[in-house]
Amino acid sequence: MPNNVELRVVGCGDAFGSGGQFQSCFLINDLNGTLAVDFGARSLIALRACGLDQQVIDQIVLTHFHEDHMGGLPFFLLDREYVARVDAPLRIMGPRGLAKRLQDMTEVMCPGVWKKTWRFHLDLIEIDPDRPVQVGDRCILSKTVRHPTGPFEATALRVETCGKVIAFSGDTGWVDALYDIAADSDLFVCECFNYEEQPYGGHLSLPVLLSKLPDIQFRRILLNHLGPEMLANRMSAPFETLADGAIYAI
Repeated sequence: MPNNVELRVVGCGDAFGSGGQFQSCFLINDLNGTLAVDFGARSLIALRACGLDQQVIDQIVLTHFHEDHMGGLPFFLLDREYVARVDAPLRIMGPRGLAKRLQDMTEVMCPGVWKKTWRFHLDLIEIDPDRPVQVGDRCILSKTVRHPTGPFEATALRVETCGKVIAFSGDTGWVDALYDIAADSDLFVCECFNYEEQPYGGHLSLPVLLSKLPDIQFRRILLNHLGPEMLANRMSAPFETLADGAIYAI
């Protein structure tokens, strides 16, 4: 493990694969192991395309329950059970409803394969917004954001580990909770789906970010989840934009 904290971009695309990018999945590597933030439908493929070993992932935390953020988990579990045959425990964390949502999704995608007992220990932890969760030496804080997810909450995440802070907006329109999530962060991974403002509030746009970001203290921002127009204009964006496979050491 690196002595510093490393963020690896496995996938940073939108739900539709705009620009040929994989769906949301980030790896935080540090002295505490490997934490995946989100695991979109094609994330297992993306890991293999990057030459990464999925067996090293020991924790996963989800921002919300859309398929481009958690749809790869059934395949990840089945790979771990039948192909990789890893014995190490796996912890999956996410908003309230995680356990039922994951089981239902697995049964819909692969009927009959959900197990009450896996060959590895599976620990499912449901996180309440605004209540920090200490997981080993990592501290994870979630806050409710604005993104339509039916009866479930969508969240932004703040991960504190090894003296560093990585913030994730998740998918959302602007909410003031992002001030607290991103405050004094070393990296702020912030969605920016729209190049111009749109008449719906479930995603952030560049004009909104330009109006809000001066009030947040962060060391570095990385724009994520770019839609087609943002991708076409990414070279003119005033902030760094993410690409699959990128690595950031902090």
